[in-house]
Amino acid sequence: MRSSVLELVRPVNCALSGGAVVIAGAIAASGATVPGHVYLVAFFVAAIVAAGGNAINDYFDREIDKVNRPDRPIPSKRIAPDRALKTAQSLFIAGILLSILLVNVYCFFLAALNSLVLVLYSGFFKRRGLPGNISIGYLVGSTFLFGGLSTRVYAAGTLISMSLLILVLMAALSTMGRELIKAIEDMPGDKKMGFKTLPLEHGHRVAAAMAVVFILAAIMLSPIPYIQGIFGDYYLYLLVPSIASFLAACATILAGPKRAGVASLGCKIGMGLGLFAFLAGTISLLV
Repeated sequence: MRSSVLELVRPVNCALSGGAVVIAGAIAASGATVPGHVYLVAFFVAAIVAAGGNAINDYFDREIDKVNRPDRPIPSKRIAPDRALKTAQSLFIAGILLSILLVNVYCFFLAALNSLVLVLYSGFFKRRGLPGNISIGYLVGSTFLFGGLSTRVYAAGTLISMSLLILVLMAALSTMGRELIKAIEDMPGDKKMGFKTLPLEHGHRVAAAMAVVFILAAIMLSPIPYIQGIFGDYYLYLLVPSIASFLAACATILAGPKRAGVASLGCKIGMGLGLFAFLAGTISLLV
C-alpha cells in the first residue's frame, strides 16, 4: 500500500517542483542573507502541494485511466478512490499550514490559491482545452514565483525583481506551448473521451501556431538576464542549446501532427536545459 501511495503522488515530480522553488528563491534573494530554514520549508511546501495535485488528478482521471492507464493505483484497485481523495485533501491542508512557517503572507496565499487551481484544473479545466493549458502554465510559473517570494522579502528593492519576473514568464509561456503540443499528440485519445481541446475544436494547425507563439515569446525573454548582467557566461552556455531544442520543437510541430511526440520531447529537453541554465546562473551569484 505504501508504494501505491508513493506512485499516486509521484515523489520525483514533487522533488522537481521543490527544487524549482529553491532555484527561484536563490535568484530572488539577490545575494541577501536568507535563513536556511526558509529554503527547506519552501521546498517541502511546493513538494507537498504538488503531491496533492497529483493525487487529485488521479482521482478525477480514474475513469479515463481505466482505458489509458489501467496500471495506475486507482484503476488497478490498489487504492480506493475515496482514499486518494482524502490523501489529496490532507496534502493540500498540510502544504498550506506548513507555509505559515515562512511567516510570509504572500506564500501562504499562493499555496492556498495553487491548491484550489490544482483541484479546478483536474476536475474541470483539464477537459476544456485552452483554459487547461493556461492553468498548467500558471501553475508552473507560480512555482517559481512562490520560491522567489519566499526569499525576496529578505532582499532590498521591489518584491518581484526583474530576474524573478522573467523566470516566471519564461516557465509559464514555454509550458503553455508544450501543453498545446501535447494536446495535438493526444488528439486521438481525447477525441474518444469527448474532450474539447484546442486542436480538436479549431484544428491542429491553429494549436501548433499558438504553441509556437508561446514558445517564441519565452525564447525572446531568455537573453534578458544575460544582457542585464544578472547572469554570466555559464547561463549563456546552457541557454543556447535550450533555445536550439525549443526551435527544433517548433519546426517539428509546424511540419504536422504526426511528430508531435518528438516536438513535445524537444520542449521537455529545452525546459530542462533552461532550468539548468538558471541554476548555473544562480550558483554564479552565490560564489
